[in-house]
Amino acid sequence: MSFTIVDGVVLAVLALSGILAWSRGLTREALAIAGWIVAAIVALYAAPFLEPLLQEIPVAGEILAGACTLSKLAGFAVSFAIVLILLSIFTPLFSSAVQESILGPVDKALGFVFGVVRGLLLAAVAFMIYDLVVPPGDRLAIVDESRSVAMISEAAAVISERLPTTLPEWALSPINGLMAECGGVPALTGAGAQDA
Repeated sequence: MSFTIVDGVVLAVLALSGILAWSRGLTREALAIAGWIVAAIVALYAAPFLEPLLQEIPVAGEILAGACTLSKLAGFAVSFAIVLILLSIFTPLFSSAVQESILGPVDKALGFVFGVVRGLLLAAVAFMIYDLVVPPGDRLAIVDESRSVAMISEAAAVISERLPTTLPEWALSPINGLMAECGGVPALTGAGAQDA
């Protein structure tokens, strides 16, 4: 194994992710992730109320009128974006208060650690995609000979072992509730996923 361009890219991803998270701090990073989760949950329940309004938009209404699934997804996407924008207004206010307090250096240090772990996860997911897409005979030597591939492949193996094969009921129920008028989402149901 030798140092290859892949190792350089992995190191750059780890460093960039760590530096960005250090500059923002753990509080802001955690609130940003929480914002995405809250936005998704709110959007699942707000989408049915926003969907009729979207169908009133001149061009979009014509496209969405005959497409139930597309209409539901558009309602979800717009609801998600609105909630995420609203939450992103308050995230910097709270996180800057933490960074200006006595906890600021600790928040930045923990942010750096979080960023490095996030960079490792990004590299592991990229390796998982590479592993799924590229057949064994077509693999690149610079990837297989890199020093970081062992660490990344171990992380990718741990991630793939822990990924669920079906969505849990608590996550599936609101999605099917949103898509019920369109016949549900058969690919996401527990039975459909197990049969596949």
